[in-house]
Amino acid sequence: MDRKPTKILLIEDNPGDVRLIQEMLKEVNFGRYELEHKDLLSSGLSRITRNNIDVILLDLGLPDSQGLPTLTKILSQAQKIPIVVLTGLDDEITGIRAIQAGAQDYLVKGQLESRLLVRSIRYAIERKWMEDDLRKLSNAVKQSPSIIVITDTHGNIEYVNPRFAHVTGYTPDEAIGKNPRILKSGKTSPEEYQRLWDTITSGNEWRGEFINRKKSGELYWDSICVSPIKNPEGTTTHFVAVMEDITERKRMEKELQALNESLEQRVAERTIALAKANKELKLEIVEHWQAREALRKSEAKYRILLENLPQKIFYKDKDLTYISCNENLAGDLHIRPDEISGKTDYDLYPEELAEKYRADDMRVIESGQVNELEERYIKNGQELIIHVVRTPIKDEKGNSMGILGIFWDITEKVALEREAMLNRQLAALGEMAAGVAHEINNPITGIINCAQILFNKSDEGSREKDIANRIMKEGGRIGKIVHSLLSFARPGDKKEKKRNAHIHEVLSDTLFLTEAQLRKDGIRVTLDIPRDLPEVLAHPQQIQQVFLNLISNARYALNLKYPETHENKILEILGERITIQNHPFVKITFYDHGIGIPAKIRDNTMKPFFTTKPHGEGTGLGLSISHKIIKNHGGKIVIDSIEGEFTKVALILPVGLKTM
Repeated sequence: MDRKPTKILLIEDNPGDVRLIQEMLKEVNFGRYELEHKDLLSSGLSRITRNNIDVILLDLGLPDSQGLPTLTKILSQAQKIPIVVLTGLDDEITGIRAIQAGAQDYLVKGQLESRLLVRSIRYAIERKWMEDDLRKLSNAVKQSPSIIVITDTHGNIEYVNPRFAHVTGYTPDEAIGKNPRILKSGKTSPEEYQRLWDTITSGNEWRGEFINRKKSGELYWDSICVSPIKNPEGTTTHFVAVMEDITERKRMEKELQALNESLEQRVAERTIALAKANKELKLEIVEHWQAREALRKSEAKYRILLENLPQKIFYKDKDLTYISCNENLAGDLHIRPDEISGKTDYDLYPEELAEKYRADDMRVIESGQVNELEERYIKNGQELIIHVVRTPIKDEKGNSMGILGIFWDITEKVALEREAMLNRQLAALGEMAAGVAHEINNPITGIINCAQILFNKSDEGSREKDIANRIMKEGGRIGKIVHSLLSFARPGDKKEKKRNAHIHEVLSDTLFLTEAQLRKDGIRVTLDIPRDLPEVLAHPQQIQQVFLNLISNARYALNLKYPETHENKILEILGERITIQNHPFVKITFYDHGIGIPAKIRDNTMKPFFTTKPHGEGTGLGLSISHKIIKNHGGKIVIDSIEGEFTKVALILPVGLKTM
């Protein structure tokens, strides 16, 4: 297949120079070029508006325009087209100034030859492409909401972004060349610093939290991720640290801001240095090659930086079409990073999530403000909770031209927070139960004692003796209910060791708390727990919490299937001794004939926040917490269910040491 020809627009009023350039292009035996000629600036500008031009060869001395203003007018119409300026033998300085003004290269007319002309055209096109790519990358890095520190392999700081100075009080001049230990507060052990250094020098990523000290002496919390930056050969050349000030919200990562204001300045300095170096024509090719390599290395450096960040990062245009993403996000989507270009959220996510993501993105673009929130995310078919920071990308005039997004998984953190909240509620219930026990136990003891006296003094078979007996029986029942409630609600000492416990006793206390509600719902409970069932090694309160959760789930399933009383509205609780790999275990099975669990979601039932109950009726943490409790006891939970027929949940716990 023939390569697409390069379309060249030559704006030159000298017919001799036009013929010379035409002949030079014909001499080249590789590549194909289409040359279009205009002899006036006005006609050249008119042609540019029709697009379809790959490069412009521009003479600055035209009948209707002279000097650098000619280039300025062309640039106003052709910002995306590379330009090579043609100058006379005595006007090389003008060529250098043209490069400073925005041209990609210049050629001296009297020293033209075909290979130099072709090389200059190719260089101008390639350099324009690299400048465009660098400008996009610069905007993305400069406006990224993160603190970034880059050190050499000895830990000496080579770069800090403005966010570093804002948080710590150290200016870049004060920080560069120093070691990050300028932030040490004395609150972190030397062993922790050594673990950090050992980790990153072995080529691995380190995460942790430090208490650091600002220049002002103020202490603050830093959440830090340090990663090695490796060259294509796999050798570590630098370390990059991404830091977040989490003083105000230690359990949550704050907005990631990264500004890289020096990138464009360095590019400009390189361009000026390149222009100055082009004083002698024989060094021109070497200087062009050096500049191109410098740009490639700079782009590679910052691309390595983005790919080594642990967060997921994406970049969209103002139409919410993906332009690029980093390797971490592409891996979640099972694509290569370059495959995301041109796609939308509808191509990657379920319709409901895609519409929400696009609405959130559009609000950021329209408002021009950074947005930070928590939302759902699908990874490998699993729903996670993520923390998202969206930042509008703006052009030089302040207009939104796209959006930069960065997010990370906080599912485990949210689960821990909710579990902690449940534990606090249990602790509060324990305090209330203790108060209730104190207020009820004293008067109920008096009632039982008085009834005992009446019982002793009454004649056998008399109405008074029967009433006294009933008072003692019901008073004892009240006392046992209060005891069971207090036993469940008491949080206990986390350092308390497990002890041998009777399943009979734990289950009896549990049923005392639930029997009234089960009776109200018309649910019949049948027990088949052998009296000689061995004791288990456990925290009784935690096992009671698991029992309560399983009874609650069975009650919900039975009520859905049988809203009214029914002969099959039964909860069976079975116990047996089993042996697994020559070790004794106790198996307790909760068996209901409720609505069952669909096979397609059975594997998700013990994941945090997964629930089939309506909003407000379940947290999705019950089975997850129960699974954690049983696993910590050295046991396991086994679920067997057929949708619409039954559910069996079996708890398998190790037998206590004294009963083995």
